[in-house]
Amino acid sequence: MTDTTLLAPIELSDDDSDELIFVSSVKLGKRKSSDSPKPRKALKQTSLQAAPVTPTADRSDAAKAQLIQLGQSPGSGSFAIHPHIFDLEAAFTRKAAKPIIKPPDLDLLLFKPLMTPEGCSKVYSYLLNELPWYKVKYTVRKGIDIVTPRYTTVFGQDDTKTQALSRYKKRPRPIPYLLEELKRHVESISGATYNFVLCNFYSDGKDSISWHSDDEAFLGPQPTISSLSLGGARDFYIKHKADGTDKHHFSLQDGDLLVMRGKTQERYLHSIPKRAVARPRINITFRRAINTYGTDNYYKYNVGDGPIYRFRDGKMCLADSTD
Repeated sequence: MTDTTLLAPIELSDDDSDELIFVSSVKLGKRKSSDSPKPRKALKQTSLQAAPVTPTADRSDAAKAQLIQLGQSPGSGSFAIHPHIFDLEAAFTRKAAKPIIKPPDLDLLLFKPLMTPEGCSKVYSYLLNELPWYKVKYTVRKGIDIVTPRYTTVFGQDDTKTQALSRYKKRPRPIPYLLEELKRHVESISGATYNFVLCNFYSDGKDSISWHSDDEAFLGPQPTISSLSLGGARDFYIKHKADGTDKHHFSLQDGDLLVMRGKTQERYLHSIPKRAVARPRINITFRRAINTYGTDNYYKYNVGDGPIYRFRDGKMCLADSTD
């Protein structure tokens, strides 16, 4: 047996209501067939930082899944995410960024592309099939409900790192290993740090996101937000909030990373409009929330209170007990 990193299972108990639940990585070396593997006690950690993980050589029964706690209490269930079996590091192109700057307010970096086509395909397929997805419904005012026109999911916790889960309306979830590796790479090239990963799945051209800016107070002043596109190309539009003539748009294609910095969120709006025809697309955004309001906001609008969806047989389906 060659050296590999295996994911140890965790156990959910009823007396851990103020702890976040994680798995840890266990390093196994070569052993003779006559050796008996030593049992490893599952760990409960109190940090949302996912442990580093080396891609596994195969998906054997020994490669255990990362269990993500879904509800506010341990008894409310968990979700298994299997380890990825490919080398993510080999997926990056190392191409330099193209600055898109219009003084004094617009400050973008575009890595075109950040990832190879093969790497994009592997990451896209893995995330689509492994992550829990949601179609969030929320009320904007009495009598008016909004259903998010795309599938979403989110992982992370704000800078306070509080372990008093009563402070949160929904239990924060650790960032899955693959997304944690992606986050670290994006941090290294964007010069920013992130504690949240939001994922959007646009199933076709009808899925979209309207004009908005990520300028909430819980992101702090002049936040840096990085956005990675996988799958089908979509048009990205950005316009100045005050100057109607200051508009830009370009195509975000498979593997492109867009970094929005400086005053961009303060002064500009951006959107992904509907299209008559568009291939499916996953968008991954990396952000940093500085307080508990950010955590509550992201789980409210990207997880909500509805059911889990899984991608099965080429379409999104309601998850069942076998998932």
